[in-house]
Amino acid sequence: MKINSTRSPFRKIPRPEALLLKAIWKWKVLSYTAAKKICFDDISHKRYYKKIRRLISEGYIIERDGSDLDFSVLQLSKKGFEYLKYDLGFLKENRFAAQSVAHDYWGTAFQLGEFAINPRPDVEFFTEQELQCSDDSLLPDWVPKSRDHFPDGFTRIKNEKFDSVFAIEVDLNLKPLIRYQKSGYYYDGLDSRTDVVFWLCDGFRLMERIFECLNSAKLRRFETHHFVLLDDFKKLGWQAPVRSGREKNKTVREIYMARTGEDPGQERVRPGDGTIQEIFLSKKKSPWVSKR
Repeated sequence: MKINSTRSPFRKIPRPEALLLKAIWKWKVLSYTAAKKICFDDISHKRYYKKIRRLISEGYIIERDGSDLDFSVLQLSKKGFEYLKYDLGFLKENRFAAQSVAHDYWGTAFQLGEFAINPRPDVEFFTEQELQCSDDSLLPDWVPKSRDHFPDGFTRIKNEKFDSVFAIEVDLNLKPLIRYQKSGYYYDGLDSRTDVVFWLCDGFRLMERIFECLNSAKLRRFETHHFVLLDDFKKLGWQAPVRSGREKNKTVREIYMARTGEDPGQERVRPGDGTIQEIFLSKKKSPWVSKR
């Protein structure tokens, strides 16, 4: 008797490549250089790009272009998500694609920043993707349970002296002003561990409008909101100055590093490790594009 069988469309993906798929799902989109730094920092570029080209050719990941990005980024495909989703645990929503490539990319770059270059055991990330897809009962205890607003990410720095939570907001275009007021009330209602909200804004005028909107809302914790310009971040990375807030005129790097218990002026980026610009803002074409 002939038995009909269907062949799985998936091959068994080696663990390092599977971890790459998970990282891309978590962050929505990653640059080629950022994905290598996070998941394949110990292998040659040639071997890394060979793995990426195979994952693309087999349909597990795809390239995406953003309207104001000078390079392509990597995103999970539907096939890649189907392969991965049962290893992600219970998902409240089956999300994997970036809605706005540029917005999601700058959120990733700004949140990861120098921690992608020098990972720290006392730093934890929870992304918008995870926040949208996780059931409230499965959220870490340091992530707010409220669904009144979805930040673009949370970063926690925890060690013996500090336990701080940072929220990330990215705005490339002006939204209805009522949404910013609601965001402000959302943060007002959170516990004091969320003590810094970083707003990355594309343009001085946009930053001013959001600042004015939050200020007019008479927030209880208005001083927790800190504004950074996207152009400053592109040029300076975490050396970008904070334009307003309790720690105005400090750099993003100083604010983060002060909470790790180290001297903010101590240079953590070792020679050869790269910079934020090299990891997240490289304008080099992907090797995949050059092969076509």
